[in-house]
Amino acid sequence: MIIKNAYIWLDGKFVKKDLCIKNGKFVEKCTIDDNIINLEGKYILPGFSDSHAHVLGVGIKKISLDLKNFSFETIFSSKENIIIGRGWEELPENIRILDEITKPIILIRKCGHVAWLNKNAQKELGFKDYLIYEDEIEKVWTLLPEDFYVSAFKNAEKEFIKHGITSVHSDDFHGLRFETLTKLLKTSKLRIFEKLYATDPWNYEFGEYGISKIFGIKLFADGSLGGKTAFLSQPYKNTKNFGKFVLASNFSKIVDFANKNNLQVCVHAIGDEALTRVLDLFGKNFGHRIIHAQLIKKSDFSRLKNFVFSVQPHFYFEDEEILKNISLNDVLFYPFKEMYNDGIKISFSSDAPVSPFEPKYILENAFKMGFSFEDSIKLYTEASGEIINEKIGKLKPDYNADFVVYNDKLLSSINAVFINGQKVYAS
Repeated sequence: MIIKNAYIWLDGKFVKKDLCIKNGKFVEKCTIDDNIINLEGKYILPGFSDSHAHVLGVGIKKISLDLKNFSFETIFSSKENIIIGRGWEELPENIRILDEITKPIILIRKCGHVAWLNKNAQKELGFKDYLIYEDEIEKVWTLLPEDFYVSAFKNAEKEFIKHGITSVHSDDFHGLRFETLTKLLKTSKLRIFEKLYATDPWNYEFGEYGISKIFGIKLFADGSLGGKTAFLSQPYKNTKNFGKFVLASNFSKIVDFANKNNLQVCVHAIGDEALTRVLDLFGKNFGHRIIHAQLIKKSDFSRLKNFVFSVQPHFYFEDEEILKNISLNDVLFYPFKEMYNDGIKISFSSDAPVSPFEPKYILENAFKMGFSFEDSIKLYTEASGEIINEKIGKLKPDYNADFVVYNDKLLSSINAVFINGQKVYAS
């Protein structure tokens, strides 16, 4: 296939140049037998790659109740046998009136690290408290049927693609069976790099599944700032709460397994103390990934060069109110620009469904942090491939033919999306 007459993104600028594609990859030379696609006047970017999001979570949010604007009426009128919603930040004082409903009700906070259960849900899941945290939330997913997850996954796949996102480093092994996950990966049109959430990774098969692959292991070191479970070196204001450190006790065994099998360990660490402990425990096992790294002790900054990072520039602006509950000394807050300037390998991500996954949203917040347009595009395309040694994010020979066709130079509207050389979306 030959893409002709379009302006393509090369080395930080648009250049009028043909693109040659064969067997799902860009190649150096075209042949006279190739199918020609004339895209005169169109602009082509590499497909955006989200280096940390939850495909399944995005789908679950789409087919569940949206609690951003909390409504009792919406919950009471639900016909579902299990009522599940996500998006609240503060619950109303009279929330316990939902105990009147004889179905399980599960209301997950925006961050995904705290959930509220009515009495029926508590009984079904074996809890005695209204609020549950962190690993306890994993039990929630056991209530939902398998077809729920399949529907959620397929919904999210379409949503990412239509916004020009051609690959996602995802985290989906929550509730559904491993066999179901691999089946979804095999048939996915979206290129997925799965971080398997497991403290016993030796029990699973890593490798390629269709155009996707399971490449790494996902672990949590702490929770969220909004839920006051991110682990800090000093307590949250007016409390004795430092947050929660929840890293698996067999962490060193997991890292050893990853090193022997060429896998990347990806650790969620938001609080400054969580990050310190994770860096200490990694020791000299370099090249693994830290996800978020929003609060970093100045004394830890020099150690960051040994690792790679998935960061979210929009969190700095979304968290302004939350940060009023935090007072830390000698700590850098969201120093993503400083990290990039210092040569530390970072890549952009959304953490969807916690935040919007649309590239425009990520890029606009990156600009506000001081990143240039060229650097922002790089960090949301090719950098995502660089941190896992994958050939994505460039319109150059040998790279996977994942790209987005825009109708104009301002990138205001998408014409088409191609993944693995195949058109998967047209406006």
